[in-house]
Amino acid sequence: MVILIDSRYAAIGGVTRDHERNWIVGYSRFLRACSLFEAEVWGIFDGILILLNMGYRKISILSDNLEAVQALFELVLKESRITVLRRTQRIMRVEG
Repeated sequence: MVILIDSRYAAIGGVTRDHERNWIVGYSRFLRACSLFEAEVWGIFDGILILLNMGYRKISILSDNLEAVQALFELVLKESRITVLRRTQRIMRVEG
């Protein structure tokens, strides 16, 4: 995933691959001002939704942002102010 953040705007982009590392689909999203953490979670959220909508049910998430990964896999769903974090956690919980 690529995250670009300047003083006003952020954009994310990612690539999804199958278990043999073949390209499935690329995606991008323009975000308003947000933190690096939020941008990372948006990228993960978009990747999950795209793959679920394409019929994939087993998804591995690779990220170099330890804070985002830890937040997504917390056992107790905290009341976060970051809506996309709560939505991503909920999808992960429902889909297993």
